Amino acid sequence: MEKDFDESLRKDLGKGSFENWCFELNNVCREIHHAIANLKTWMEEEKVDTPFLVGPGQSSIIREPLGVVAILGSWNYPLVTSFSPMVDAIAAGNCVLFKPSEISAHTATVCRRLFIRFLDSSSYVCLIGQV
Repeated sequence: MEKDFDESLRKDLGKGSFENWCFELNNVCREIHHAIANLKTWMEEEKVDTPFLVGPGQSSIIREPLGVVAILGSWNYPLVTSFSPMVDAIAAGNCVLFKPSEISAHTATVCRRLFIRFLDSSSYVCLIGQV
């Protein structure tokens, strides 16, 4: 898949392989690894102090997903500006509506194939084309 993204970025923006790896692919891979490594900690219930006026009891923060997150991609750095927020949205348990930029059409097509192949279509949707 990395090879497909490298080729599509070259066609869309004329970026070389090193630039693609350094500024796009590597950053997204690091974001994914960071989310996987910290997901258990992020999901834990956080105990907080209970205000005196509330009386006897316990207070805690329980994080819950918000619902559906819409992510609109940019054309100049289509992977890092789109997939990094998507990694965070998925880690938080949200559904994602993903719209890559139509200006980088080859990269958008590869993104759509990635969605179809690896993600559940009832929770994660990739729309390509003009808005």
